[in-house]
Amino acid sequence: MEPRATPAWLTKPGFLAGLLSLLLFLVPLVPDVRLSRPKLLLLETGIYFLLFACAFHSLFVKKLKLRFSYILPPLLLYAAASLVFYFLSSDKPVALTELKRSLLSSCAFIVVSCLVSAQARNVVIYSMLGGSLLSFVYGVLQHSGGLWMIGVPKMDRVMSTFGNPIFFGVYIVTIIPVSAALFINSKRFFHIFLLAAALWALYLSKTRASFIALLFSAVVFILLNTGSAKKRIFLLAGMCVVFAGFSLYSKNIWFRQQEHLLIWRDTLMMWAHSPWIGTGPGTFHLYFPQFASAQLKAIWPQQQFIINDAHNEFIQYLAETGIIGFGIFIFLIFSFFKGALAVLNRNTGRDRVLVSGFIASAAGILVQNMFSVDMRFIVSSVYLFMIFGFIETFNNDYYELKIENTVLRNASVVALVALAIFAGQKILTPYIANRQISATSNFFDEKMLEPLKTVNELEKLAVQYPDKAVIFEKLGWVYSKEKNFERAIKNYNKAIELNPSSAGPYNNLGNIYFLLGDRDKAIALWQRSLAINPGQVDSRLNLAIAFYYNGQLKQASDEVKKVLEIDPKNSKALVLLKQMVE
Repeated sequence: MEPRATPAWLTKPGFLAGLLSLLLFLVPLVPDVRLSRPKLLLLETGIYFLLFACAFHSLFVKKLKLRFSYILPPLLLYAAASLVFYFLSSDKPVALTELKRSLLSSCAFIVVSCLVSAQARNVVIYSMLGGSLLSFVYGVLQHSGGLWMIGVPKMDRVMSTFGNPIFFGVYIVTIIPVSAALFINSKRFFHIFLLAAALWALYLSKTRASFIALLFSAVVFILLNTGSAKKRIFLLAGMCVVFAGFSLYSKNIWFRQQEHLLIWRDTLMMWAHSPWIGTGPGTFHLYFPQFASAQLKAIWPQQQFIINDAHNEFIQYLAETGIIGFGIFIFLIFSFFKGALAVLNRNTGRDRVLVSGFIASAAGILVQNMFSVDMRFIVSSVYLFMIFGFIETFNNDYYELKIENTVLRNASVVALVALAIFAGQKILTPYIANRQISATSNFFDEKMLEPLKTVNELEKLAVQYPDKAVIFEKLGWVYSKEKNFERAIKNYNKAIELNPSSAGPYNNLGNIYFLLGDRDKAIALWQRSLAINPGQVDSRLNLAIAFYYNGQLKQASDEVKKVLEIDPKNSKALVLLKQMVE
């Protein structure tokens, strides 16, 4: 019996590169909505699907092909360190987001560097630019509210489909140098139109960090592509004059209120408290309030504003992972630029110009993240690592690992299938949780079919059995449903008087006082309820929500963590964790 032939399409990596092209075209077009995050869902599922497809392809063709790379060893160290920090964390539900970010970013590098061949490179890049152009035009239209019969939401600071102006800004900064490099190579009108739309959209986003990042990436691009010292000086001087004029024209944007210096100072105080391993990945928003100065709290009161990021990726990484984690991250960045410059020097002509464009893009992203929170928006972090991967596609030094052992290949297939199912569950869990919460009715919004009849019957029973706490508790419940809070409170208090060891009335009273705006009383009641019955999920969630609205994020996170210990798939707890950060 002859062995079965490998399916033809599985032997063609170009098919997977085509899927990557489609993914990069669609991502800038899909909206990003707080909590539901459809853009991130598309990117996550796309990257992991391509990663597993690439792995299955290697098993079918019986060889694993990898490029020699400066960045691959530090990248694996970075991913491994993220795993170690996660397992050492005392706040694992919070640290999970950071673990997902580092793993997804690392996988994005591997997918791009493995799938994009020299022959497929332009197709993949132009697909990314095509989707980008449409998103830039949409962003410009947001400023006016549309064009002719095309209506779009009107915004003072445009954000296109990215959910926030700064996230849109960093994406524009990522695309501009690549398109500029391709324009130098091809002189196509497409790039002029794209650059004009990108620059106009960037201005309308009013993102100062993006303006600085674009200036820096332009400096990098000029330095890498200009051999003559006189020409460099002329171009850099001209660019500085243009930027100075632009800054003067947009001075109202530059003088917008921000307290970054105070946040950075207090973040460094937070780092000094735990200098070697930090407070733990993703925990900035939990621990920062205790280090925030009175000066900062006076400007941003804790119960009104949540400072959930340091507005500087490098300082925040230092505070969360200490010198050890920060050192690994800086080693990764250093290795990237060392490898990128080596690739640049090995290439000439159009390839060299395009490599310089990718280097300038990466530099722009990193500079913007000295002033904003973009890499905490996982999409931005993924694009940085994809830029790393694109540069690796210009490196043609490979090594191959033969996979000819049948037992090993079959075992690997089984392991990959199991890992793919596990990854799929982890990816979809928070999105499913959010949909479940969206579809769930609020307790106080649900109406009874015959409330008057039910109340009359219970009132009669209360007269007949005045010492039965359960009757008064039920009456409180019915009055709560009808939003007659005065009578509900009266009956719940009577139930507590008759049976002070029952947890339910305390919890329900807490719900009412929270709805009435008395958070402190609600918190005290929920804590009393939990003292009687610590296993209550609802009371813990209620308490976590109250702490969240009070700006007490560490206490809120601790309660959510206890909920997830009882019910690991609790939708409300998973959504609240996301809400704290977003």
